[in-house]
Amino acid sequence: MASIRDIAREANVSPGTVSRVLNNDPTISVAQNTRERIFSIAEKLRYEKVTRTNKSIQLITYASKEREMSDPYYREIRLAIEAEVKRLKLSLKKTIRIDGTTQTLDEQKIAKSGALIVIGNFSVEALEQLYAINPNLVVINNPQTPQYIDAVYSNIEDAMHNLLTKIQSTGHSIIGYMGGLHTTRDLAGNATMSENDPRYKVYKKWCDDNNIEQQAYLCGWNKEQSAEQLKSLIEKDQLPEVFIAGNDMVAIGIIQQLLQHGIQLPDDIKLISFNDLEVIQYVTPSISSVHIAIDEFGRSAVKMAEERIHNLRSVAQHIVVEARLIERTTFKTQ
Repeated sequence: MASIRDIAREANVSPGTVSRVLNNDPTISVAQNTRERIFSIAEKLRYEKVTRTNKSIQLITYASKEREMSDPYYREIRLAIEAEVKRLKLSLKKTIRIDGTTQTLDEQKIAKSGALIVIGNFSVEALEQLYAINPNLVVINNPQTPQYIDAVYSNIEDAMHNLLTKIQSTGHSIIGYMGGLHTTRDLAGNATMSENDPRYKVYKKWCDDNNIEQQAYLCGWNKEQSAEQLKSLIEKDQLPEVFIAGNDMVAIGIIQQLLQHGIQLPDDIKLISFNDLEVIQYVTPSISSVHIAIDEFGRSAVKMAEERIHNLRSVAQHIVVEARLIERTTFKTQ
């Protein structure tokens, strides 16, 4: 295949001139007959312009830096993405945070990226808007993602139902749930709060189906909020037999408060959390947790983005990653 140097040699001009002419550089000043000669030689030599693959990935998250510090879940996803990007020799742009403090979204920056990876519960409308800007879009941990957009997530509803059934099989029926509200953001960062968190929804339905009184507390997602809520329950003597925490940070707050009041796990009360982050490995007693494969979220998302970048796939994929209970000290079926 002919190169720019081949064309330059025959046209008796510099390779730089050939490159700028063939790329229609408006700032170059060159005679019209020279311009025509360059295009004529390029056609004669069957020159094909080489398009460089844009290997950049733009990460978009609704988690602020402060939330990443208080809830390692979002930080671990980002680190998993960064590791896979490095392994595949791609590049990662500076993270865009749509956390309610963001200024106007830079659509041009998004459009120029090779692919987008989005983390968090953005509204369907927000995802549709991002797809219209750049269709090489992959969404992490949002089962509401439209089918024509790539996504990777776990089926939290099934995981919660299976967990409740497992707890019931051990003979326990007084089961509590503690977590927070479900937050969805639009591209301006505006948050919509609801009780549509999948864990809470399944818990409510399961209690209704089994004629079990609900003990649900939507106090928030951090350890300070769960500790304060649990302190109130201890004072009122309203503890369940088993507590399900919506995430690991909620579970840590519960444990801290129980131990301060001399309540023993698992003898006096049992505890199970969601996510199974690395941070709970350093908690005593060790917490049983539903493992969400965050590393797999990161690996799968980057691989799907790479496929889009290289035009290896035109059909959208939704990858559902297994969520499974890891039994430790605070709850065991045997």
